[in-house]
Amino acid sequence: MNPDTPQDKHPSVKDGPILREHVFDGIQEFDQKLPNWWLFTFYIAIVFFVGYWVIYYSTDMLKSPAEKINAEISAIEEAKKKELTAMLDKLDNDVLMQWSQNTQITAEGEAIYTQTCIACHGPDLKGTPIGRSLVDAEWAHGGTPMEIFNLILNGSPEGAVGLNGQKMQAWKDLLGPEKAAKAVAFILSKNPYAK
Repeated sequence: MNPDTPQDKHPSVKDGPILREHVFDGIQEFDQKLPNWWLFTFYIAIVFFVGYWVIYYSTDMLKSPAEKINAEISAIEEAKKKELTAMLDKLDNDVLMQWSQNTQITAEGEAIYTQTCIACHGPDLKGTPIGRSLVDAEWAHGGTPMEIFNLILNGSPEGAVGLNGQKMQAWKDLLGPEKAAKAVAFILSKNPYAK
């Protein structure tokens, strides 16, 4: 210490960095106050965290990612139900038979058939060891257009044995009612026994 400095005067930041008197492993610590901007940022972060925590866990204002996903899935399911109801309201045997005469609809139905049905029912619709023929007069679960449509949407009825033990799966979730109806139109257009 400088002998000219009075003993009661404490050094300040204006005089330069203030160092603590002790040394540890040859390191001397600064004894400085943190800047106000840093302290205010720190305090604001604490207040924000506490407020966010209270709002998140005590109110319904914020939703977790799982809750958001569940809400979106519910909305999609509701939209699918409405679409199915609307499609079923306007569909009947006559409409499906008319669609089977429309080349644009049957072309779309053929694309759907090729993508989803060809593996089981074959490229010529004559069936395979795991899928029945779609161009003969024999229909195990009803051959009217609406019965075929319902079979595609809901799959084989409960208790059905299936061909060689293979049952038709439900395509409702994968195709939806419009694509299923177009696939029916294509099948009807190729089946000479369609009624």
